[in-house]
Amino acid sequence: MKNKGLKDQSGAILIVSLIMLLLLTLIGVAGSQVTGLEEKMANNSRDQNLSFQAAEAALRAAEVKVQSKDTTVEFDSNIENGLLAIDNPLPNYFDPSTWEDDASFSFDSGIEEVATQPRYFIKYIRDSTPSSVENCSGYGQTAKCEEIVSYFIVTARGTGAMDTSQSYLRLYYGKKFK
Repeated sequence: MKNKGLKDQSGAILIVSLIMLLLLTLIGVAGSQVTGLEEKMANNSRDQNLSFQAAEAALRAAEVKVQSKDTTVEFDSNIENGLLAIDNPLPNYFDPSTWEDDASFSFDSGIEEVATQPRYFIKYIRDSTPSSVENCSGYGQTAKCEEIVSYFIVTARGTGAMDTSQSYLRLYYGKKFK
């Protein structure tokens, strides 16, 4: 007795199963590529956030440095430790060599993950009596300023885990020297 059912089989289920297996493989490969891309995006976002935090730390350190000064005498025409005088032109902050020499000031920010510790410049702009719009008495106060205020521009640069991720921040700062 011969089995007649086997002669009628043409192998269609094998072809259908191979096509399904190919589709599942394509879905798996696409899923792994998407996951890899999402990991790169998350890493870049973290790196950019780290560079921003480093630049903010540099701004705060520069504020502390300005607050520690009793006069603007140190802001002479010699560029050192990140202090620039009125007659010094602003450097090209987007040129990497600007941040490598002694003109900018580097400090230990305490952020260990950065590739390069943050740096900053403090440029002394001018002395003047503030306008009535500016507030010299503190938050929520409306008293006008009668004293002369010295104005500064602070520019900071921070890097992330790689030097290719950089953030530049600028702060305008005023201080009354007694």
